Amino acid sequence: MPRWSTLLLDDASLAEMPKLPLKDVLRHADLVTEQQPQPQALYERWEKQQWSAQAIELGPDREDFDKRLPKAARKMIEESIATFIIGEYTGLDLLGPILTGAPEERDHLYLGTQIADETRHTQLMLRLGEEILGLDPDPKRMLVQAWNMVTPAHQELSRVETEIIRELQQHPSDYRRWLRAVALFHLITEGVLALVGQRAIVNSLHGIPLLAGLKAGFTAMCRDESRHVSFGLHALRQGVLEGYGDDIREIVEIAAPIALNIEEGGEVDAAPQGLTMKQLGIESLYRQLRLIGIEKEFADHVVDLSALKPAAEEDR
Repeated sequence: MPRWSTLLLDDASLAEMPKLPLKDVLRHADLVTEQQPQPQALYERWEKQQWSAQAIELGPDREDFDKRLPKAARKMIEESIATFIIGEYTGLDLLGPILTGAPEERDHLYLGTQIADETRHTQLMLRLGEEILGLDPDPKRMLVQAWNMVTPAHQELSRVETEIIRELQQHPSDYRRWLRAVALFHLITEGVLALVGQRAIVNSLHGIPLLAGLKAGFTAMCRDESRHVSFGLHALRQGVLEGYGDDIREIVEIAAPIALNIEEGGEVDAAPQGLTMKQLGIESLYRQLRLIGIEKEFADHVVDLSALKPAAEEDR
């Protein structure tokens, strides 16, 4: 292990990741995004932070999952893996138009690395689906199985993503539409959902001498996510400065209430403080909107909408 640092995760190998202090994993992305790294710096971080989805040993994890894990923990892991199977494959599918529409050459160079990351994440999730959950090994059939396992809110958000990306595909040079897609994918899907979900899994497994492969994989994904979210915040911060704040607000207003209610019940002990998934998502949303220059009053408004959403769904 390199010398001690507040960013221990930066230099950790895959084998070292399950042994890192929990607090360093949980706060890593926040420390990175606060530094406001530029796309070139994120590219350079990517070159130093490679890992292999195929190198993770999952045989012992399957034994742990089948024979040693409590029933409630198995259900949580099963639902989480299904969610990430859909989320990571969707991310891989959506990033192509975002790369094509990027306004600057350095954005293209960075986004190429994110596509590589999403490919690696998808490969790991397909392995987890087959080797841990026993889902169909064919990716097309597994995606159908996983889709039927995720919450209705997750399905709704996936449909919103598809519509926003379709608009960008039809207008690939439209900077306004590009920012809307980045706001949805990088700020909401990556920053509110993926990062919070990865942290929840890492936290849930902390202190349990089981599922070392899952711990390593989701910790590595947390590190990758710090780069993804940082890029989105960089692009959106620039968009706000250039006068596109209302377009970004519009997408956040549509998507954030769905994302904040995506976990049914939401009472997962996802952090040392005992916060719920929704509370963690709200914290992440406030932090990211602050970092791109969006006023707290708007964040308060979006959070209020998320409180109303479940009642609205019951009326339908």
